[in-house]
Amino acid sequence: MGRVRKHESYTNSILTPIYQNIAYFYDDHETYVKALHEGSLTKGRYGRYHNPNWEEVEGILAQLDKAEDCLLFPSGMSAIYSTLMAFAKSQSCFATTCYLYKNTRRVFENLEKLGFKTLILDNSDLSELMRTLDQVSQDINILFLELPSNPHLYLADIEKIKELLEPDTLLVVDSTFASPYNFQPCLWGADLVIHSCTKYLNGHADVVRGSVAGKKEAIAQIRNFRNINGVIPSPRDVFTLGQHLKTFQLRMESLNASGQKLTEFLNSHDLVSKVYYLGLDSHPHRELSKKYFTNGYGGVVTFELKLSKRETSEFIDNLKIPYIASNFGSAETYIEQLAPFTYYYLSDQDRKSLNITDSLIRLSIGFNDPVDSIIEDLDCSLARYIPTEIH
Repeated sequence: MGRVRKHESYTNSILTPIYQNIAYFYDDHETYVKALHEGSLTKGRYGRYHNPNWEEVEGILAQLDKAEDCLLFPSGMSAIYSTLMAFAKSQSCFATTCYLYKNTRRVFENLEKLGFKTLILDNSDLSELMRTLDQVSQDINILFLELPSNPHLYLADIEKIKELLEPDTLLVVDSTFASPYNFQPCLWGADLVIHSCTKYLNGHADVVRGSVAGKKEAIAQIRNFRNINGVIPSPRDVFTLGQHLKTFQLRMESLNASGQKLTEFLNSHDLVSKVYYLGLDSHPHRELSKKYFTNGYGGVVTFELKLSKRETSEFIDNLKIPYIASNFGSAETYIEQLAPFTYYYLSDQDRKSLNITDSLIRLSIGFNDPVDSIIEDLDCSLARYIPTEIH
């Protein structure tokens, strides 16, 4: 005899179990068909469309971003690409800025290859950015901003930008470098906000995930794209992300405090020529950070040394605490010499145009590493390059 159909819809577990299943059943044909035709399905339909783990964590992320709804994706890049393609039409014009993550820049290059029009705007000079947007705003269908930008942590005045855009132009903000603890773009006019949940939100360097949050109508269109293309996250990884979100505020409080303290040390060091951190008055977009950021400025600090390319590499090699690796927002501290490590594929001229110098470094503080120990480590390694008479 075959197994008799049986179902227990819930348990008394405090944690939502991991729902690894694909199929969902209904008690009778009429209930299912009626709900499907009326668009009122309250339970799962199929594993590519619904999952209780997704819905739970998406609800948490929507609250953090002060958004109406949210969708999870396998990575931050899949969230970006799916969002843009969900709204793509013939003759669509996508605009972004020149200072942003290298692979996001490649997405826009691919959009151009597909026949879409793309505009790349300079956001280092905010006045010029506003003038340019005023001239081209009628042509733009989607404006994508990375705020803060990688690695210089540049901002833009999204409240004023939203006023310049046409009512039907979509304003999308990648706020991975801020996290929703520090910055909520939806409160300032953004239609959609994207995160690489891999970074601050997850915080443990063990899960790759992405999210997009915003208005229900826009999220519904992206959901339809996700349903068709199957760009869905693993329930097990989403469960892990949900567990790590329980310590999100504590981790961000620690990283914000450590970032500010480390920045002040670097800013006062004789061998440091420039520091990019939104908590410093010397940052070109400091006034905007005061306007938009609520709790702090994160654990990523970018700085430039008065050293050659070779000396900068030696300085990093002599450090004891940071890993030479690409990531941020986790328990470990990471460090990168950006020109040879991240922007190696660009010509010298292209790197110069993006303000990527040979001695530019991105340091990402780990919340398990005491900031005083990181400062001591940096100070000891820098001391090798201070002339004897200065000691």
